[in-house]
Amino acid sequence: MHDTSFKMEIFHNYENKIFWTISNFCNFRCPYCYIDKTQTPEYITQNYTPEYIADCFNQTGKTWLIMLAGGEPFIMPQFLPLMKELTKNHHIQISTNLCSDEVFKFPEYVSPEKVMVISASLHVVEREKVDPKFEKFIEKCLFLQEKGFRVVVNYVAWPPLLTRIEKDFEYLKDKGIKNMTVFTFLGEYNGKSYPESYIENEIELISKLSTYKREIDILRCNTKYKGIRCEAGHKYFTAELDGTIYKCRSINIKHGNILDGSFKPDKKNRKCTAENCIDTYMAEFILDHKKGGVFSFLKKEG
Repeated sequence: MHDTSFKMEIFHNYENKIFWTISNFCNFRCPYCYIDKTQTPEYITQNYTPEYIADCFNQTGKTWLIMLAGGEPFIMPQFLPLMKELTKNHHIQISTNLCSDEVFKFPEYVSPEKVMVISASLHVVEREKVDPKFEKFIEKCLFLQEKGFRVVVNYVAWPPLLTRIEKDFEYLKDKGIKNMTVFTFLGEYNGKSYPESYIENEIELISKLSTYKREIDILRCNTKYKGIRCEAGHKYFTAELDGTIYKCRSINIKHGNILDGSFKPDKKNRKCTAENCIDTYMAEFILDHKKGGVFSFLKKEG
């Protein structure tokens, strides 16, 4: 059905990882999005220059994989100069809806070797309002592919879209898109809670179309890892727009601030204390187990 040559095991190539929300504004209004759409737009570059931000990461003495999300990053002022500065010493991953034409300038600022992946989010309901046949979206995906970037189209399995996902994937493949994956919808729809409410044939469909090993665990609500050692707080972190660093999204422990020099990581991996993991897609790559191991077979430590 689609090319599954892209495997997320490449996360293991990066020792230090940080998931950073760098803006709170997006031009889309997806019904399943967690962003508060009433907030005044804020961007990290409103208060700090690209050079200063990059130097803060340099001062940690670590080489980082910086996973950037928002909001929509490409509509943020000074986004491309920030990417240029960050990738002088670090690597990045970007989640984007590819609406901005700034995408066409991206190769002028950043080399493909510095980008782990561009996660191109195909939000069907909003995209069809401005791009009915996905032509602009596809154009940008193909442009980035041709420039040597690893592009993965991600598609949220929102319940109203389940009957069309396979046709949409086939359409994208016919247009030349190499890599696609499905993300499990997490939330409420029509009074039902997901992923708990997916039925068996829907679980099989999502599992078939996803390139993530973790997807089946998420679909089966197998996201409790209390007692397993994890890199969170040691080599993996999440960061807020203001630079405040947290252990992860599941455990509200602060590790200082990357932008004021107070960042302080743990000296070793520690056992997870969360009742349920919120960092669902990162768990496969930050839990302390053998690289490439199948997540579902992990055993808790004594």
